[in-house]
Amino acid sequence: MNENILPLIRLLPPTLLLGLAFTAQAANDGDSDGDGRPSACERTAGQIFQACKYDVRDNYNLVIANCLNLATRQERRACRDDARVESYAEQEDCRDVREARKDVCAVLGEDRYDLDPLLDPTISFIDPDDVPGIYAPNPYVSVAAGHTFVLRGGEEGQETVVVHVTGDSREIQDVLCRVVLDVVVEVGEENGVLEYTGVESTDDWFAQDTFGNVYYCGEIARNYEDGVLRNLDGSFEAGYGSSEAGWDIAKAGELIRAFPVARDAHRQEFALGEAEDVVQYVDVAAAPTAEEGGDNLSFPCSPDQCLKTFEFSALGHGSTEYKYHLPGTGFVLAVAMEDGELTGEREELVCVGDSLDVLADPACEIADPDALLETLCEMAPGPFCE
Repeated sequence: MNENILPLIRLLPPTLLLGLAFTAQAANDGDSDGDGRPSACERTAGQIFQACKYDVRDNYNLVIANCLNLATRQERRACRDDARVESYAEQEDCRDVREARKDVCAVLGEDRYDLDPLLDPTISFIDPDDVPGIYAPNPYVSVAAGHTFVLRGGEEGQETVVVHVTGDSREIQDVLCRVVLDVVVEVGEENGVLEYTGVESTDDWFAQDTFGNVYYCGEIARNYEDGVLRNLDGSFEAGYGSSEAGWDIAKAGELIRAFPVARDAHRQEFALGEAEDVVQYVDVAAAPTAEEGGDNLSFPCSPDQCLKTFEFSALGHGSTEYKYHLPGTGFVLAVAMEDGELTGEREELVCVGDSLDVLADPACEIADPDALLETLCEMAPGPFCE
């Protein structure tokens, strides 16, 4: 891309830009797809690409407005230059996301994602409290109250992830969804004192049907920087939309099936621009390869007994990962990739138990469980504080 020339579309008057957009929309509003026409999934990618470009233009104008209020000419000039460079980068991101959405369409072979599974009359959902007493838990993701596990992640293993299935449920679209706390902290040391700094705290909502399939009803994602809450990016709730008309209503997805079939794929969530993860089942009897770094030694998949999935998002082109799930245990390992190449970054299961008491187990390798719990309590008041 030539960074010295603004794209032609950025030089057109805003009214003409909007007119072109509405014309393009009218041409693609058909309720059925004719021969040779792109699918609704592909047209969705195109529409969001247009929206992304308008957002870039809005952001650029907002930054320029702030530049005008800087004290010196040199500061104003540097601010405008930075704004142009950032705008070019954001436009490139828009193109990358469009390609990622097209990849999703190709993998799913999807036309429209028009039915929220929580509203599907053919699916019978259960009360999470009936797991495991009446219904067996999903072999890969348990909604049984108390289930707790600890993961080690980050580029250098500096992050500790605690996932705790609470005894609470939330009713979403008349379906009881289990509340699962997922908290990420960074472990460090300052002046010889161990410190746990919050990175992310998420309330996930999972539902299970009578066959053991688990569905993703939504989440509240609290994202931190240097221990300070900054945003809720990635949050969504099935059945809820932000616009007054309600046309942007989010939909649930299947988190993971109880009896997956290799090569099948499906959406895990559907909130355009916020939550668009997809999972594809690679193998139902796999073990990590030597190239991927081999097994999680504490919870090995060998000999070839793990479910291997490929997970990616329409919101980020290039960043993907393989995940391994041990039946009866759940997630044990994830290996990250960028543009199809392994990065060497891994996330591994360290320990698992039936309550938060497991945090004091030496197997969890937590240097100061009390200090960790104090941080967890600050980030996610409730069970961690109790």
